Amino acid sequence: MEKPRFGLGAEIFMVLALLGPITGAGDSAGEAVDRFFGAYRDGSLERMLASYSADVVFEDVNQRHRFEGTEQMVQLLGGLVAMHHEMDVNEKRRVVSGSTVVVEYDYVGKLNGAVLGQAVGKDDCPDLEYVLPTTSWYEVKDGKIVHQRDFIDLATYQELREQMLAATKEN
Repeated sequence: MEKPRFGLGAEIFMVLALLGPITGAGDSAGEAVDRFFGAYRDGSLERMLASYSADVVFEDVNQRHRFEGTEQMVQLLGGLVAMHHEMDVNEKRRVVSGSTVVVEYDYVGKLNGAVLGQAVGKDDCPDLEYVLPTTSWYEVKDGKIVHQRDFIDLATYQELREQMLAATKEN
């Protein structure tokens, strides 16, 4: 009989759950991630940046993008805020172990068609709504996120990308 397989996210959560209960150090790590999620929901670039250390490393593992330090995070997050009418995070589950926080969630948003259209020289690009399943690992030190690794659902991302490309080519 074949062993049942769980998704990578479920396996990660099982391992971290075995590491032990959430403690005081984990609480502050979880609070740092909560501050970031609150700023993200509000679309506040200033507060998002304040959630990260000056020497932060952000990795988008699927797309092999790496951003280091405040200057690169301003570019990343500033572009993200500019492209959205609405931004939200729907958390599914979280495990905190010491200074590490792992969260499985959906990025939920509405992309600004006008900004998307400007990128490709088109005036009448529609807004696009999306839900993007993601698991992120956060490492927190002194109340700031020092390292973030995002693992997005690549198939969903590719579908969204195809929708964006199709919207910019219509008419």
